Amino acid sequence: MRRGSAAEVSVCIPAWRAAGFIDRTLRCAREQTHDPLRIVVSIDLSDDGTEEICNAHARADRRVEVHTHCERLGWARNVNFLLDHVDTEFAFLYFHDDIIEPTYTERLIGTLRKRPDAASAHCDVGHFGGSDWVNPGRQYEGTAVERVVTFLVAPDRGSLLRSVLRRTVLDDGLRMPTDSFAGVWANEAFLIRLVAAGPALRVPETLYRRWDQRGGGLTDSWLSLGVDEIIDGHRVNAEYALAVIDGMRPPPEERAVLLFALFVNMSGRMRAAERMYDAPTVSPPERLLPVFEGMTAPPALQTLPAPLRTWVAKAYDRLLRETGARALHVGDHAQAVAAFDTLIGRNPTDVDAWLRLADAYRGAGRTSDAEEALRRAQSVRPA
Repeated sequence: MRRGSAAEVSVCIPAWRAAGFIDRTLRCAREQTHDPLRIVVSIDLSDDGTEEICNAHARADRRVEVHTHCERLGWARNVNFLLDHVDTEFAFLYFHDDIIEPTYTERLIGTLRKRPDAASAHCDVGHFGGSDWVNPGRQYEGTAVERVVTFLVAPDRGSLLRSVLRRTVLDDGLRMPTDSFAGVWANEAFLIRLVAAGPALRVPETLYRRWDQRGGGLTDSWLSLGVDEIIDGHRVNAEYALAVIDGMRPPPEERAVLLFALFVNMSGRMRAAERMYDAPTVSPPERLLPVFEGMTAPPALQTLPAPLRTWVAKAYDRLLRETGARALHVGDHAQAVAAFDTLIGRNPTDVDAWLRLADAYRGAGRTSDAEEALRRAQSVRPA
């Protein structure tokens, strides 16, 4: 039954086989200093005591609502079910094994109320369990293009998935893509759309804590998938992100910048999957999106603010180096030559790139070219 109609914020908890920790999760939600709020739990098909624990909280606190599903939705569809049921001014996803401080909701909503133009607010996120560190948030300001490019290439992006959102971005269609098997990294495309919608504000306090390296968690389940299934998930996310970019209706020069940043991000993810699974081939970028074929850095990158230009350049260089290394590893010497040659064109004094280019030439049987690359490596080596 729908309760709590006067609530200002929906605490959206997607749960699955959570009997071992959902009691703590719900206690943290119920102890929020901001009130009124609505606590909505969506229990994906589970075979443990998750439902009983959640129902006990619902009996004790009228703000708690429990929805139980009799068929497996998967994490992305379970999240979307919750977002479909938001009818409050604000909402946030609160994952079933995480911890929030009592002031989490109060502090983030207070920040959003001061900035009507902002789409979301997030805090620094601490980790517990397998590790003990803090992932600092990042302030996303500037134009929509600058915010999206920042998300795609910045070295420290923050944990935007753990943000308080305005309902307006949900009304505009913000949802997880659900077309890939197991919803692999569906949050990436979701967050691209979120930062495109408006500024994402940082509250520099550790108010949210994530259980790191918990056995049996969502990311563990993805490790059981094959490399082709992982890459297919990235393809689905890239298609969703492309639709977000086109929905922004940027002029051609800005669209080229956005596509290049997306190319660097998604191709890097594909290379990481190939490395993790030691894939026998190096997939071409167009496996993700046809528009990625033959992608090169567009001149319009120079119009970005200086920090963004630097982040894009470093991310692209990492992609070229990883592509060349993977190509050498699997014996695709032609692709290795192309990757390291492009990298050297951007960084002529990169000694390691010259040495790897020599290896690629040697593997391709181009002995004289390999010797020339070695000479060039020696000539640019610091004294």
